[in-house]
Amino acid sequence: MFFPGIKRKEVFRLSGLFLLCIAALPPAVANPNASAPKGTARKQIYQQAVTAATADISRVAGQKNWKDFQSKLNVFVPAEVSRFQPCARPLTVAMPQGDRLDLARLRYDIRCPAANGWEITVTVKPDIYVPVVVAKNTLERGNKVGPNDIEMKKRNISSSRNGYLTDPDDAVGLTVKKRIRDMQVIVPSQLESELLVNRGQKVIMIAEQDGVEARMTGEAMKNGRKGDMVKVKNLSSKKTVTAVVDGMGVVRMLYAPGQS
Repeated sequence: MFFPGIKRKEVFRLSGLFLLCIAALPPAVANPNASAPKGTARKQIYQQAVTAATADISRVAGQKNWKDFQSKLNVFVPAEVSRFQPCARPLTVAMPQGDRLDLARLRYDIRCPAANGWEITVTVKPDIYVPVVVAKNTLERGNKVGPNDIEMKKRNISSSRNGYLTDPDDAVGLTVKKRIRDMQVIVPSQLESELLVNRGQKVIMIAEQDGVEARMTGEAMKNGRKGDMVKVKNLSSKKTVTAVVDGMGVVRMLYAPGQS
């Protein structure tokens, strides 16, 4: 008996652990009011781990707006479960204390709350395939990314530490910081927006207080891109203030006029 919508692929015994690989179809949500699962303790634990992992992945997918994603769950059940008796009550599941949700390695404390019950920690390592932005051709450093330079391909992102892009608009128009090979997944750190303010450039300083907006001329003390904080010298008062780059040659002051 297996979790609805889940197809078991392989079962291995490795170093005292049982590894069950499953391909997850449309995500299911755990039902806390469900009756106790039937079968051996191993199957009960396996089903509970699948339910919990599938629900966690589904929640993250909703938060990140993943479209058309697929996942495969690799469930590691310790061999000691062979000594456990089936639980007569619904199992409880929780993440170990201090653990944070990490899709590269999900861990669950699964407990049988019945008399003479048991508790065990199960690890689930999912492979999650999401359409992400990849380079259609080799992109050289310094070039701007155009619509024809990229395409969407499904890649396993569960262990991605450098990030990825799921919207082509997040790449188009940005500048390549480091050469990107064709078919390589594009990560945010490989791209940067264009400079809107250059060091020594005269800029428009916008200050707003109590609904009143004032504009003055200043000189940028460093380069800046959209959203960057830069130091700007007010050419009238000769005072240096902190401002946020807002547009081409435009900054917005963080302090009211007259403050240093």
